[in-house]
Amino acid sequence: MRTGFRVPEEITVPSMAALGGWEGGTPLELLGAIDPSLSWSDLEEVRALSPLPLVLKGIQTGEDAALACEHGVEAIVVSNHGGRQLDAVAPTAELLPEIVEAVAGRIEVYVDGGIRRGSDVVKALALGARAVMAGRAPLWGLACDGEAGATRVLQLLRDEIELALALCGCTSPASVTPSHLTRIVGP
Repeated sequence: MRTGFRVPEEITVPSMAALGGWEGGTPLELLGAIDPSLSWSDLEEVRALSPLPLVLKGIQTGEDAALACEHGVEAIVVSNHGGRQLDAVAPTAELLPEIVEAVAGRIEVYVDGGIRRGSDVVKALALGARAVMAGRAPLWGLACDGEAGATRVLQLLRDEIELALALCGCTSPASVTPSHLTRIVGP
């Protein structure tokens, strides 16, 4: 708000364009388009729109993970939205164990946030995530060298995952378990 940032008119934000009349906007205007009355019961309406798997992003508690299971989603994304919205939100690695426990294998758990290198992916798998989403690192590559930069970052990430798996003695991501984690407790 201090800098007067606006999403340029030529950049389409699909969710905002669907509302009609999109002509760019400030982050506050974008957030103002979110209906504050949304509730778990609204998932039934979303579910009726398509037979595709429904993935719900932004889960941060075991309670919400359990509610997601009860409301028919096929997967959830544990996400703190990059820590941008509230700077005191816990890292996703801290949130994962409680959420994985609450889900108890009923649906898939993905994680978004804090993935900067291959070892981060392996840690997330060890904490119970089925898959991870890496957005920031490929965006850095994109900013530096366009498509080639994003591709290079993704290849580096893949190479680092393979190395981390090998160093853990794992032949595949599926063979990573919580026993591959070591917690060092400080003074």
